[in-house]
Parts: sequence; structure tokens; C-alpha cells
Amino acid sequence: MSPSEKRAMLGPVFERKTSPASLPQSSSKFSGTPGSGFPAAQHRSKSAFSRAREKEAKGSTGATRLNGVPSVVVTPTQAPRPPPPVLDTKPIPTDTNALRRQISQENERKVAEMTEEEIEKEKQDILEQLGSGTGELLRRIREARQRKLGQEALEKSIEDKVDDVPRQTTEHRVFHPKPTRGVLRVKSLDNLGKTAPSAVSPARSSTRPSSRASRKLRFAEVTPDDVHVYESAPVSPKRTVFALPPPPDTKDDSIVSLGTYQVGPVPRKRPHPTDSPTDDASVDQPTTDGTEPEEGTPEYIRRRYFPDIAANDPSLAWIESASSETDHSAPRFDLNGAPIPASLSATLPSHLGLHHHAEGTRAGYTIEDIFLLSRSTVPAQRVSMLGILAKIARRLGQQVRQPNLPDKIAEFSGKEGELRKRILAAGLAATDQIGSLGARAVEVVWECLVEWDRATSDVEGVELMLAPDVVSSLQLDYFLPQLLAVLHRLAQESNELAEAIVNTSRLIPAILQTFVLTPIPPREDSPLPNPFAIQLLITLASASRANASALLDPADALLRFVTLLPPSSPFGSSLAVSLLTNTLRFYTTLASYGLYCHVATTASQYFSTLGTYVLSTQTHGHSETQEPKLALSSSPSSSAQLRVAWASLIEAWIVCATDPHATSPPHEILWSQVSGWEWAMEVRKLRKGLGMGELEWGVSLEAIQKALGGPLPAIEEEAQSGLRAIASRAGVISSALRLWLACLSPPSDGTSLSTPPFPLPFSDLSALCAILVRHHIWFFPSTSGTHLQVHLRPLTSLLVRFHRVSRHIPGTTPHLWLAQGLVFLSRLLPGDEAHALAMLDTLSLVTPQFIGVQPLQLPESITMDILKPFFEHTVHPDTDVYIAPLHPTPESVMRSSTLRLPGSSTTGGAGEDAQKTKAGFPLPRDWLTSPLTHLLRSGTSSVFRALPASWAASEVDVVRATLVLLYAARRVLVDHDLGEFVLGPAEVVFACMRVCMLEHGVVGGNVSAGNGSIDMDEVFRDEVVERLMKWLLAPYTPHAASSSDSSSTITSPSPPVSPSEAAPLPKLTPQTFLELASLPYLQQTATPFYQFYTDLVALYSAVSFRHTVFGVLLLPPLAMRYAGDYRRLLWCESGDGGGGGRWHGSIVCTGLGWEGWDGNVREPDVREYLYPIERDGRLLGGYVQSLTARPSAEQAQGFLRLVAVHHVACAIWEDLKTQAPARDASAIRAGEVEVGAKLLRMVLGRGDGSASTGGVRVAPACYDGGRDRDSGTDGRGGEVLSGWKAARLAFVRRALGDEPAERVKGVFGQH
Repeated sequence: MSPSEKRAMLGPVFERKTSPASLPQSSSKFSGTPGSGFPAAQHRSKSAFSRAREKEAKGSTGATRLNGVPSVVVTPTQAPRPPPPVLDTKPIPTDTNALRRQISQENERKVAEMTEEEIEKEKQDILEQLGSGTGELLRRIREARQRKLGQEALEKSIEDKVDDVPRQTTEHRVFHPKPTRGVLRVKSLDNLGKTAPSAVSPARSSTRPSSRASRKLRFAEVTPDDVHVYESAPVSPKRTVFALPPPPDTKDDSIVSLGTYQVGPVPRKRPHPTDSPTDDASVDQPTTDGTEPEEGTPEYIRRRYFPDIAANDPSLAWIESASSETDHSAPRFDLNGAPIPASLSATLPSHLGLHHHAEGTRAGYTIEDIFLLSRSTVPAQRVSMLGILAKIARRLGQQVRQPNLPDKIAEFSGKEGELRKRILAAGLAATDQIGSLGARAVEVVWECLVEWDRATSDVEGVELMLAPDVVSSLQLDYFLPQLLAVLHRLAQESNELAEAIVNTSRLIPAILQTFVLTPIPPREDSPLPNPFAIQLLITLASASRANASALLDPADALLRFVTLLPPSSPFGSSLAVSLLTNTLRFYTTLASYGLYCHVATTASQYFSTLGTYVLSTQTHGHSETQEPKLALSSSPSSSAQLRVAWASLIEAWIVCATDPHATSPPHEILWSQVSGWEWAMEVRKLRKGLGMGELEWGVSLEAIQKALGGPLPAIEEEAQSGLRAIASRAGVISSALRLWLACLSPPSDGTSLSTPPFPLPFSDLSALCAILVRHHIWFFPSTSGTHLQVHLRPLTSLLVRFHRVSRHIPGTTPHLWLAQGLVFLSRLLPGDEAHALAMLDTLSLVTPQFIGVQPLQLPESITMDILKPFFEHTVHPDTDVYIAPLHPTPESVMRSSTLRLPGSSTTGGAGEDAQKTKAGFPLPRDWLTSPLTHLLRSGTSSVFRALPASWAASEVDVVRATLVLLYAARRVLVDHDLGEFVLGPAEVVFACMRVCMLEHGVVGGNVSAGNGSIDMDEVFRDEVVERLMKWLLAPYTPHAASSSDSSSTITSPSPPVSPSEAAPLPKLTPQTFLELASLPYLQQTATPFYQFYTDLVALYSAVSFRHTVFGVLLLPPLAMRYAGDYRRLLWCESGDGGGGGRWHGSIVCTGLGWEGWDGNVREPDVREYLYPIERDGRLLGGYVQSLTARPSAEQAQGFLRLVAVHHVACAIWEDLKTQAPARDASAIRAGEVEVGAKLLRMVLGRGDGSASTGGVRVAPACYDGGRDRDSGTDGRGGEVLSGWKAARLAFVRRALGDEPAERVKGVFGQH
């Protein structure tokens, strides 16, 4: 190629120079047809190049295009272009500071020429434009400018001290700007107005615009100090690290940590060698002793391979040997997930692949190593680590299910839940990968979700809520399209997750297309249908009515398994039976909501054939062969399961036909159709396989009694198996009772029957229910998981049916029937609300005459009907949630919102904004006091907002009825040996406290007489209310019995004990401890009981006027089991310092911490107020002040006086303070000298230390020292003290001196 051709290939590119004065020309489109106003026609046959050539040939526009490359003339210098003419103004300074000064002067001059009005107007304009903070903004700008000027002055002074570096002027110079704080910056302000010489100045060309040709490039002046060298940043990782960025400060359970990265000896980037000769010399110097380092040592490696790096450089830390092992006690695992013993991990060879970890030299991987390597960028390494995690998860799951597992990992005991979350997070992070890595990740997720809870894989009808914290960490948006078993486990977790699965776009159709709607007949390369997919549909539909409605379309697709019965099915017989059984169960689930009942009509011919086939399996059985491709193995009882599924579907459809208006849409199935299909005949034929009549009932009764006779296994899997066996037998008995009731014609008077429909062992059933209702099986779900409640539903069904049958059994009295109803109601579960409302009707039996009260004591107008709205709300608090019963009813078909029991996390909450409860069952122990709760919160109670118009009752009426019901319940329960269901003393006391808190104005006076007087008074002052509270508190009140020697003793049948033996107390329970008894009421507002008690004490001081019962209710928290704050509030902070004098009632409520209230020992025990001995100095001072208060009317009286004297005496005398440490004599002097002789008269005569026997001696007998027994005469008429009196006198003489001792001796002489 010639030089001219080379020059013509590529040359400089210039813009054409256009004339600014050129006028706009008409477009070429209109040039062809002048005057027409229309563009010339353009033919598509001509290309753009052809049209351009034609246009160029016409020469109508522009100049000719240059075909050659213009030459470029380089001139050594170029004179600056003269500036254009400007107006006659002041020159603009090029220096920034000078420019600012000039602007400032101009502004000052202009302001000086302005008037005040103009200045004020300008200020207002500025404030409107910039806001009210303009002054502060300008102040900050001025301060920042001053700081910048000071910094520039300092930098300039430093630069002046640096020697100038000679610069060589070349024709082409490259300048590098000085970087400041990592950002390139040009000193444009410093060089403003200066011009840098340029060696290259292209000649003006006629093709380049003058505005562009006159531009110049200016560069900052750079010194050698402006050049910096930065270390290169590390390359970006190929994959974003999991769990980045770091978690926020606030706690978020959805973020799971995979561990902490342990910084190891990783080599860093080698720095550039310095140019300092001093550094080089120091590196080459030998060791101080002149010897060469040993070969292979870190120093030898440094000298041989890195001689230019200093010995202490951090970049060589990797050649140093590890000083110590990380943690020898941490368990290590091999590639199979098995733990390696610590003794073996130190001796295993390295070729086994167990040393490829970051830390240590021992074989095997710690759990932190595995978590770290599970995030490796090497797929093979990550697959291996996920495999180890899957096996560890399986081992941990077994360890949770079997606490006595022989080869469990002891180091991980108690940490299984946290490790489960971390392992699950590691698996989820790799589920989106392809190949073996994604498959191994799915295995990890399966182990953590499905296999971990293997025991509950077949539990339906309840929200499991076993691992809400684990499931909450899942990202459902990308995880849902995973394994079928994982979806089923998620659907079991909660109704919310089940709805999320159904609402996921295209998920259900994909499942049906993949696992259900397989080709018929099946091809060799196609999978067989999976019955577990239909089970997933059943679980989803049972979660909510909305889910069931959304799954109506898949129901049509399942008809293929009804039309193709197992004998003619192209699938294996076992698989065909499983598919048919699950299809019938799915239709039963839909029918429980009243949905899809029309299929019984549209496919009646196929269901008739199905009925015939089901009856044939009852006698001939069915051949069951295991297919190699089945996803779900068949069970030997598959034929029996098919019969049960068919019978359940017929039951649901018959219930829907009973009330055709309950279906959706109505009249989908009619009773006339049911009669025409002759299902009754099929049911009668199915009876042959139900059992052997009375013998079967006897076997079930015996089996249940035997199972309830022993303790439930501690292992969860075995316990669930036992619960299932009991539930199965209970279901048989419950079905027999349902049949008995169905065959019963309702009597006209509601009395017992003379002839039952068929005989049943009523006595055995009654004994079974008595054992069952007392059994601890009801508390097993609260300790092992509320999901186990689903196994107790047949037991509650048995109790409900027996309660209905019991009324017709001869010998059942109204009192017994009421006692059964109260006990059975406490055992019901969610879903039994309809039965509970029917059982609540038994409460209407309670009247004053029913409990044997004289008409003069209680008015006959007290009725239980006014309490029914409150109890209905207690049983069913949320009307939007209707949990279907175990067996469908017309009402449940129409109203059911879910077929599953709620989980533990949705059955309650604390605080006003807590989650609304789904169910009221199980009922709290104090559910009979719920009307009092609604009265206290009448302003926010939903019951008062929904009361019927016919309801008319006052607060006094509601309180009277509630107290009468409490009294009647205790009477009937105790009479029938059901004392454990009676409210405990603490629960009764707290109920009466709430009555006293009703301080609103109510109808008062002699209301029972019906005089109609209206007095604004408190509820507790009502005569009937006060009498009922005394009756309720009477069993827990000690009574003083008078004797011939005028001594008073509080009777107690307990054997004599010493004060040291009286210290152990029973476990705190809601029956015996007020703080626990008040939780159901106070936790809704997050109010502590101490606050409630403080308000109660303040109310007593304000409005009670020393009301006797009100004062008695303040005493229980004074027991020694409660915190000292309660006693200090009453004894020390009650206003006048002598608080004990305000409460001097003749009775005291006690027995809250000792046996005596539950039927074992009838009488209470006051020792809980006396022991342990009080040690708080402030309280002892309060006791002393209450005993010596002036006037005497303010002194402690009655039982409070006994308590005060007891604790003061036990704090002083050595023979009484057996539980207290020895007191200092100075403390005795400080407390005893001030009280005077009167305090000594009361304290010193406390007794001989034997008063803490079963019978507690009260005043005045407790102050009698027993002179005849412990003293004598000295022969001169003087008394000689002995025994405890002599010991106390000696102590007073030693501690206080002779004068107080003589006074004490006189006191002893008077007694």
C-alpha cells in the first residue's frame, strides 16, 4: 500500500463550517414540484445512496464534499486571540479571593444606597426564597470559607519550603493532577487566568467551526509530590456472599447467621519495595549471633525467597507455624456426618480428605468449618459440605425425638433448634443452583423440614406451629416451587402459609399437571400419579373456606380416579386404591364447607358403581401389589381405609342434604336425591364390618381404661402412638353414643327414659368418663406441643355425647348433671363451641332454691340467663372464626371458616393490641368469673356492644348472679368428689377483689326488698353481694373457738411442727398464688398485680370506710410468700405510718399457700403469715409503730396485731428466731429502748416458742407466759424466773443493762 493510500484511509475528522448568515432553505422534498405544495414522489426502488447521488449531481445544496484528507499544519506557537470588544466596565479579577472581595464591596455599596423599606423588602424576598434558616445557612458558609482559607494558607506555606523542581519544557507534555482524598482534583482556581503553553496548535481549516478551533486545553501544574501510588483493590467475588449486608441493629428473626468468619493466616498483598538504602541494608544484615537460620524455618524461607521484605512484615504471617489449636473440645465430623472422637482426630492420616479445612491440624471438620465451606465458590466442595449438613440434621432430629439416643452429640444438646435454622439457611442458599448442588440443597431442606418432624407427617386437622421461627426464615417467593413433601409440611404449619401456597400463581396447576394428571395409559418414560399430591390438596382445603373454594377446579380433574375403579384402572391396584381413597377424602373436605356437592348428582352413576365396589371389598378383600414406581407404599388396611372414606363422604353429603340452604350454592343436593340413591341401604350393609356389637364396646372400654391407667411415654413418638390408640377407641365409643342419641325420640318432658333404643354399659361409661376427666392426658399438649390436641378431639366428643346421654340415665340428679357439665366444659377443645353452648344451658338450673338457700337470705329474682351473653363470648370470642366440629352439622357446613385447630401462637396474647384470639377453648380455670371482667371493662367490651334489646340488668344483678353461680359450682363439685375443679383460694379472693373494684354508682339500698330506692353506692356494699362474698371466703377463713380459760386458739388439724419445719411450702399455682391467679385478667392490659393491688388499697382508703369484707381481701398479699413490697405498702406506706390499724376485721382470709382448701384438709393454716420470720428492718419498724400508735384506735387489732407481735418478738428473742441469724446488741438497743415499757409488756410475754404448733394461739392467750410452769419463789416473797423467762431476762440484762432488766422482770411478774 502506497503512502498516499495509507494517508487517505484515515485522517483527521473536522466539522463543516457553516455560515451563520445563511438563510433557511426549503427541503429537497419540495424542490421537485415548485408551487404545488406537495413533496416529490420517492420511489422505493431507489436506495438512499442513489437519491443522495442524484441530489449531489443537481448541485442544489451546499458545497462539494471533500474526498481527500486535509493537511494539518503544526505551528510552534500561536499568538493569543485578541479579546472581543466589551463594555466599559471594571475588569473581572481572575483571583477567587479578589473576586469575592469585589462582589462584597459592590453589595455593600448597593445596600448603603438603599432605603430602609427597600432593605426590608429584600430581606423578605430572601426569606421567602430560602426559608427561615437563611441566616444560619450564611453563617455556616462563612465559617466554612474561613476554614478553607486557613487550610490553603497552611498548604501554601508548606509548599514554599519545598525546593522547586526543574521542569523541562517539551513540545508534548503530560500533566497528572494531584489526587486529594482519593478523588482527582485540578487546581483550576489557582491557575485561573493563566495559560499553559501548548506545542500542538492545529491550523485552522475551512471545515472546522471557529468556536471550536479557538478552544484550548489547560492543565494543572503538577509537582513530584502530587504523584501517589495506591494498592490495587481486590477483585470482585464471582458470587455475592450469603447474608450480606450485615444485619440491622434491631432484632429480625428472618435473618439467619451462618457463622462468624475466623480470620486466619492468609497472605496479604506484597507491598512495593522502598527505595531507601537504609531499609535495604537492614534486610541484608545477618542475625545478631552470626549464625544462619535452620533450613525450613520461617526465617530461612524469608531470607531465601523474600530477602527484600522485613522480618516483621505482616505479609509474611502465613509462613509462621500455627501456635495453638483453635478448640480441641469442638466436635469434628467426617464426610459422612459422623462425629470423630477427639482422640482419633489427632491420629488420622491426611489422605482421607479430612484435613482440607482452614484451621488446625486435626482431622475432620468442625460445624463452623462446614458452614464456612458450604459457601465455597467451588461447587464440588460445596456439595460435600451440604451432604455433611444433611446427615448432621438427620442426627440432630433423631436426638430431639429420642433424648436417650446412644450416639447423640452431647455438645449440641439444647442447641438443636438454632443449628436447625442455620442448616436450613445454608440449604436454602443453594436451592437455586443446578446439578448435584441444587439436589443436595433440596436434601438439606427436606431433612430440616420434613424428616425433622417425621412424627407429625400424618397429623391433619390442626395447625402444627412446631417451628414458627424456622419457617419464618423461608423466602416463600422462590422456595415454594420445590418438593411436594416440603409444600405439605409448610401447609401443615399454619393457615396463613396454606393460603400463600394456594395463592401462588400457577403452583397448584403445576402440581396437578406433574403429580396427578399423568398420561393414561401411562408411558414408560412418564411418572405415575402420586397420591400424596391429593393429600396436599386436602391439607390446603382444610385450612380455610377460601382455599377450598379456590380448589374446586382441581376437584373436577380427580373424577378420573372415580370413573376408573381399581379393577379397571391402568395403574397398579394398590396405587389405584390409594388414589381413590384420597379423592374421596378430598370430596369430604369440600363437603364439610358445603362445597362441590353437585358432583353427587352429576356423577351419580359412577358413585353408585363405586358404592357397589366398596361393598365388595368388605367381603372379598382386594389384591394389593406393590408397584416399583409408587411414590407412596400401600397399607394392608387400604381396603378398610377406602370403606371409611366412602362412609365419611356419604355422611357429609347427607348432612348437606338435611339443610339444602347450607350448601354453596344452595340446593346443590336434596334429601329426595339421597333417598333415591338408597345410601341408607349401603350404610346398613357397611355395618357388617364395623365390629362385633357389645363385645367390641367392651374391648374398647377395657383398652381405654388400661391405657389411662399407666403414664404416657416420655418420648414424643411413642406418646403420639399411645394417644392415637386411645383416640381410636374413644371414637368407637363416641360413635356408639351418637347412634344411641340418633335413635332416641325426644321426650316431651325431658326426663329419663324407661326403655333405651339399645343397651349400653352406662355404669362402665360413667366410670370411664370419671377417670378420663381427671387424667393428666389433657395437660400433655401444653407440655409437648399443642398440635397433639387433635388426638384429644375424639375424647372430647365422648364427653359431650355422654353428657347428653347422662340426662336420660335413671338416677342422674340435676346436681350431678350440673357437676358433669362444669367439669366437661373445662376439657373441651376448639371446634366444640356448638356443644359447649348447649351444655351452658345446664347453668339455668342454678337458683337460690337449687343451692338450698332460704328465700330471706337471697332474693328469688337471681337468674343465670343474664350471664349467658358473657359465657357465649368466653366460649366463642371471635365470631369471624368458626372451627368445624369433629363431625359436620348443618350449622358447621354453613359457617365453618376452617377445619383445623389453631396453633399455640394464635390462641392468645398479652397487651391491648395483641392478636385477636381464634378460639376460647380450652377455658381458663376462672371462666365462671368472666362477667366480672366484662363489667370492669364495659367501655371496651364487645359483649355490651352486642347485647340483645331484651337484656336488662344492672351491675348488681350481674355480680349477684356470678357469685351465686360460683357458690353453687363449689357446692355441687365438692358434693360429687370433684374438688380439684373448684376455684382455689387465690382465684376466689381475686374474684372478690374485682367486685370491690366496681366503684361505679349503682342501685343500692335494700334492693332485695324491692323498695325501688335509688342510692349511688358501690357494688360491694350491697347486702346480698357482701353475704355471698363471705360465703365464698368462709372455707379459707380461720375461726377462733372460745374455751373455758378464756384463751383463744385458731383451730387447725395439722400436727405440731417447729418453726423450722414450717418453711417448705407447696409449689406456686393459680389456685394458691394471687399473682398467677390474676394473669388471665391482667395480662390483657399488661398490668402487674402489684399495680392492681396498689389501686385496690387506695380505693379502700378512699371509699370503703373500713368495710369488713373489703379489708379482709387486702390481707392475703401480706403472706410471707409474696414480695416485701406488698407488706411495706400496707404497714409502712398507708398514709399515717400506722397502716396496720386501719384493717382490724374479725376474720382473715388465709390458706393460700398451704394445703387445707382442696378437700384433703378442710381448715386453713395461718402459718404462711408468720413464717419465714421477717428480716426487713423497715417492716419491723412498721410493726412496732402499729403496736405503739397514738391514739390506741389506730393500733393494729385482731389478727394483724398477732402478726406484728410475732415478727417483732421473733426478731428479738433468741429462742424464737430459729430461722433468723443472730442480731447485734446495738440493733436491739436501737429498736427496743425507743418503744418503752409498753412494747416490752407485749413483746416479752410472746410465749415460750411452742406456739407454732398446729393450733395457733391468738391474743390474749398468746401473751400468757405460763407462770406456774416456768417460775417459782425465792422464799422471801420474790419470784424466781426459770426456763425461757430467765433466758430472756439474761439477754435483756446483757444487751440493755440492769434498769431495763428490772422492768422486764416486773413485766414477767405480772404474768
